[in-house]
Amino acid sequence: MTTARISVYLQALGGKFLGPNAYNTNDIKLTLTLGGETTSINYKYVDGMNDGEVDATFSYDNPPNNGLSSFLPVLTPITSVPITLAVNYLTPIQKTIFGYVEVNFSEAQQLGTLSASIPRPSGEDLILTESIALDQMQSDYRAIMIVPGLLLEKPPSSVAPPTANYLYLWVKMMCGCPITTGLGNSFWSSLDFDVSAEVFLKNGSSYKTSLSFTSNATPSLYQVPVAAIADVHMVNFTAKQKSTANIGYLSVIYSLC
Repeated sequence: MTTARISVYLQALGGKFLGPNAYNTNDIKLTLTLGGETTSINYKYVDGMNDGEVDATFSYDNPPNNGLSSFLPVLTPITSVPITLAVNYLTPIQKTIFGYVEVNFSEAQQLGTLSASIPRPSGEDLILTESIALDQMQSDYRAIMIVPGLLLEKPPSSVAPPTANYLYLWVKMMCGCPITTGLGNSFWSSLDFDVSAEVFLKNGSSYKTSLSFTSNATPSLYQVPVAAIADVHMVNFTAKQKSTANIGYLSVIYSLC
């Protein structure tokens, strides 16, 4: 019988690990299915945990890191037309959030399945699965599950007053990382995102429009003016990230017809 100690990291595609800034982190569910049995993996955020460090240098297990940088880099736009990308790396450090489980197996090699359920503002969870191979010659494992998509949310009234004749949308990486431009930590620049909306009015008509990034004073906030917000019934928002092909959707009902 061999005991396998498995650490599981959830990395937003092109972003950080899902931790303190992600959407409903403590509602994320991780499991491992091995030999016909399914075991829950503890993945909870507690004070002091972080979501990794972004750096231009690949880490080769430099203590106190838990291991190497992620194999998937963070691509940062540094010019507008054409977009030139800088390669950055994400590294877990000592207090970076991860899931952990210990399991026993008796075969020389055994295949298992990691599963993750990621909550989203739309109410529909994102379900991911990934295979993992265990071997009696190895006792410690680290798996990185990549979480695609973008996190779209309707901002609260404290950020976007409902009386204003604007449509507002928060666009973030799945790790909750903010979008800014030109700052030292602008790893996710507004230059890299196209944000649009299909607007359905109470009179039955509809039209499509594009949203613009506001400013670094309100990170991740996109907006577009409308003739009268009271006439809007529903809006389907879409955001696309050019460098990763990430995409996100959100439908918001503003008022009944």
